[in-house]
Amino acid sequence: MDLDQLRTAIALLQHRTVNKTAAAQSLAPSSISDRIRRLETELGAPLFTRDRAGMHATAAGRSYLLAAAAALETLDGAAQKLRHTPGLSVGAQASIADELLPAILDDLRQARPDLQVHLRPDPDRDRLLTALEHHEVDAVVLLDTGEHLGDLGFRSPASDFEHLDVRDVAMTVVAPPGHPLLGRRVSMAEVRRAGGLVGREPRCSFWMATQRWLGPDIDLIAVGGLAQVREWVAAGRGIALLPEFTVQADLDSGRLKAVDVQAPPLRLRLVWREGHHTRTSELRPLLYALTRA
Repeated sequence: MDLDQLRTAIALLQHRTVNKTAAAQSLAPSSISDRIRRLETELGAPLFTRDRAGMHATAAGRSYLLAAAAALETLDGAAQKLRHTPGLSVGAQASIADELLPAILDDLRQARPDLQVHLRPDPDRDRLLTALEHHEVDAVVLLDTGEHLGDLGFRSPASDFEHLDVRDVAMTVVAPPGHPLLGRRVSMAEVRRAGGLVGREPRCSFWMATQRWLGPDIDLIAVGGLAQVREWVAAGRGIALLPEFTVQADLDSGRLKAVDVQAPPLRLRLVWREGHHTRTSELRPLLYALTRA
């Protein structure tokens, strides 16, 4: 069966007139009529009746064409899936997406070139979790701590979320060269007493971690993004508690110095929807890549 003829008959059922169908399909009206005749000949039954007012679907023809339209929609959907390589949409906090995930995704592409990972960075963790709730992303990578999702201090997400901690993320207190806290082992209490702590903003994981380890009443100055925090510290305007991966380049260059203090780590956490089995085969290599990072 010629599917173009079948699609034309379905279009005629929808548009009702030959002229409107011809315009919709960019064909001449005579071509529409010819396709319908050929299809009817192949089927051995009329789909339309003809009179001076035009062509009208018979009861049997209408039933057949509605069923054919549903079948074609299924076939078109299957063809679309066939043409597209497996894809995974992953939301991530901006700092993770900018500083940590690029190298991980490069390794994943080497191991699984057939798997397309679409990264959705967002500085707002609540927006990422909402996107996961609304099926806009397949998984979210974020920083957290504790047994339950959100123990770091952000809102408790949907109960049907699952999560797995894939690695610890080392935290470090950074200071400008020459700061009084440098050159000796210090305690978190001394860091707290030193003051001058700077952070991004209250919804940030680093801000929440600072309050968790140093106390909720700690005096923190919000200075904007991660780059601004590093600049403030480098300029001698304060100190900051940050994930080591976000300041490694500055530590290597000597622009910032690590305070010798034992700061508890955060956890790199992969979050997905419970029972989201359609993406299990894609989540597994991502999880493996995160673990190996």
